[in-house]
Amino acid sequence: MPAFVNQLISFLQSALTWVVALAIPATALTAGYHALMRATAQDEMTALQHSRALKNALVYGVVVILAGSITNAVLGAFR
Repeated sequence: MPAFVNQLISFLQSALTWVVALAIPATALTAGYHALMRATAQDEMTALQHSRALKNALVYGVVVILAGSITNAVLGAFR
């Protein structure tokens, strides 16, 4: 395999590792924020909005983590 392709694969793997590593605390912080805001909401509509946002933050965080991990594993197969 050409050196350029190996360097490109290595770069993408390290970039995806950083994305996955940063997605974990970002998801936790976002979920924590929405959980706190839901608990301290003054009316039911605001609590419902934060409840939906909490669910969306968890779903999107898991999707980013899984997609990055799977792509990193697929790129590892080309080495």
